[in-house]
Amino acid sequence: MPAKKRAVYLNEDLHRSLRAKSATMDLTVAELVSSAVRAYLADAADEATFGKQEPTLSFRAARSKKSGKKSKRTKKSTSRRS
Repeated sequence: MPAKKRAVYLNEDLHRSLRAKSATMDLTVAELVSSAVRAYLADAADEATFGKQEPTLSFRAARSKKSGKKSKRTKKSTSRRS
């Protein structure tokens, strides 16, 4: 199917990053955006078909879980008694 020109509004920093990425990948910005949208829609279709995926853990949370340590953010603060 032939591509049709569409207007998409992007923040300047996002557009700058897309231009840089497209140059390193030897693709046009339109090709890169189309590829990203296709991947997003495929993931959304998978989610609708198979249900919501498990939440992902951050690297820090996974690392602390593996070592058995609690991260600083999850530790409960102890109150001082007077």
